[in-house]
Amino acid sequence: MIRQTTLKNTLSRLHHAVCAFGFLIALAALPALGQQIHQLSYNGSTWTDQDLNGALAQQWAISAFYTTPNDQFHVFYGGLDSADLQQLFYNGSSWSNLDLNQAVGLYQFSGISGFSVGNFQYVFYTGSDGDVHQMLYNNANWADTDVTVASGTSAIASNGSNMVAFTTSPALHVFYTSSDSHVHQLYATNGTNWQDQDLTVTTKGPNANFAYGMAGFNVGNFQYVYYLDTANHVHQLFYNNASWSDEDLTALTKSSPTAEFSNMSAFLIPGTKKMRVYFVSGKTRHITQFASTNNGKWSSSDLTKKAKGSVPDEQIVAYPNATGGKVNVYYITGHDINRIYQPTATTWATEDLTALTNGGAADSIDQLAGFSLNNDQFLYYVVD
Repeated sequence: MIRQTTLKNTLSRLHHAVCAFGFLIALAALPALGQQIHQLSYNGSTWTDQDLNGALAQQWAISAFYTTPNDQFHVFYGGLDSADLQQLFYNGSSWSNLDLNQAVGLYQFSGISGFSVGNFQYVFYTGSDGDVHQMLYNNANWADTDVTVASGTSAIASNGSNMVAFTTSPALHVFYTSSDSHVHQLYATNGTNWQDQDLTVTTKGPNANFAYGMAGFNVGNFQYVYYLDTANHVHQLFYNNASWSDEDLTALTKSSPTAEFSNMSAFLIPGTKKMRVYFVSGKTRHITQFASTNNGKWSSSDLTKKAKGSVPDEQIVAYPNATGGKVNVYYITGHDINRIYQPTATTWATEDLTALTNGGAADSIDQLAGFSLNNDQFLYYVVD
C-alpha cells in the first residue's frame, strides 16, 4: 500500500523537486530551537503583544478560532518536544496549555486547520503516518479519528501540504494535497461516514504544488478552495451545490503574477458578495489581492505598492473585520510582524506591529493565524 512507503516516497520527492521542496529539506536539517506562541491583539485603539507561555512550538503550523457561547480563545500547534498537538486556550481571565496527546505525532511542515460549532471543536492535522486525522472535542472529551482510514482511501497527504477545513453543517469537509499532487476532499455528511474525493480527477484540473499553502471557505453549501498548480498559478476549486469545477485565476486576471512560496488566505467579506484571495507575488514579492464579486470577473491589485509597505518574507494571513468589511493582511519582514490594512474602504496603509508593541522577534518560517471579533483583532505567531 502507499502508506507503507510514505516516508521513502516523500523524501524522494522532496530531494528531486525544486525551489520550495529544497527549501523544506533545508528547514528539516536545522536544529530545533525553543519557540513560544505570542498573541498580538487590538482592542479598537491599542495593540498589545503577549507571550502566552505555552509549550515550545514545533515548526510550521498554527490554527486559531473562537468558541461561543463560552467566549473562549483557542490556538492549536505542534509541540516541539513530543510532536503532540497542543492547545492554548483563554477562559476569559487566563491562558492555559493542554497537551492533547493524540494517537500519532504531527507530520512536520504540514498544516493544521480547525473550526468550532458552538463549543464543539474540530481540528485536523497530518500525522506522522501520513494520514489525515481529526481531533474532536465534544464539549467533554477529546477523541482522535484517522479519517484517511475511516474513508477507506489510500491517498496519503504530502509533507508540506496545508489544509483547509470547514463545515456546511452538518457536513464536515477537509481539503489537502496528496503525495501524487492531487487535491483531495475528505468529507462526512453526518460527522462519521467519511468519504474521499479526488478533486483533481473530478475536475480534470492540473497537479498541485503541494509544498504551498491552500485556502478556502464556504457560503452555505457553496464551497471555494484555492491552491497553486505546478506553474504557481492560483486556482479555484468551486462546488456549486451540484458539481466541482476548476478555474485558473492567474490566467483569468491575465497580467497577474504567479505566486511565491507562502501561504494564501481567502474569504468572503462579511455582509457582501465580495470574494478575496491573498498571496505573495513570485516576481515582485509583493502581497497581491485577487478580487471578485459573487465569483464573477476577477481582478488583481498590488497591495504592497498601494500601501507602500515592506517586502514580506514567506508567511502571510489575511482576514476582514467582522463588521465593516475592512481587510487586514499580516506578514513578516525580517523578524517584525507587519500589517497592511484599510483606514478607509478605498485606501491602504501599513504599520510595523512589532515596533509598535515592542513585541517578540517573529520566526518567518512558521505560519500566522488569527481572526477578528467585531473590530478587535487577534493574531498568533511564533517567536524566533
